[in-house]
Amino acid sequence: MTQTFTSTQNDVVRYLYNETSNQENIYVEAALLYDKELLNFYLDCADLKSGMDKIQLSPSDSAMDRILSYSRNYKPKI
Repeated sequence: MTQTFTSTQNDVVRYLYNETSNQENIYVEAALLYDKELLNFYLDCADLKSGMDKIQLSPSDSAMDRILSYSRNYKPKI
């Protein structure tokens, strides 16, 4: 039985996040070589992923103050 594989945007996203098998990697990489639109989608996604990986989230000072105040005033019920 011959299996055909058509790379889609979902496959490219899975490839970008290393969620594809070795066989799928071969198909996706081949599709990226021959489909300029799919390659542009991959490059855009890779750029977005890189930007998201650099985001650092931290709580506001007021949130930290409320947490610390709560913990200082916490009295467990026995």
